[in-house]
Amino acid sequence: MPDYLARVEIFRANSEEYVGLHEGMEALGLKRTIEGQNAMNKLPIGTYYGYSDLDTQDLSKRVLEVARPFSLPSEPLVIVSQSLGWAGWLEPV
Repeated sequence: MPDYLARVEIFRANSEEYVGLHEGMEALGLKRTIEGQNAMNKLPIGTYYGYSDLDTQDLSKRVLEVARPFSLPSEPLVIVSQSLGWAGWLEPV
């Protein structure tokens, strides 16, 4: 199963709507954390990482479907990319 990194921006959302977004993304297998060499790390707000059997195009459509109800009246912004590795400086969980 490929690894994916997704970034979602929703508009005019409150904290309850963000909870719904996070739950929907987790249902797709995408979480707000990423495992590093020494610890589990928090991803920046609106960024998700996980595994999926879907291809990049299909997963991006599913992410859009999950995010859309939480970003009214504007469409959410979504980008999904397949990840072969990562490097960064993140806050441990």
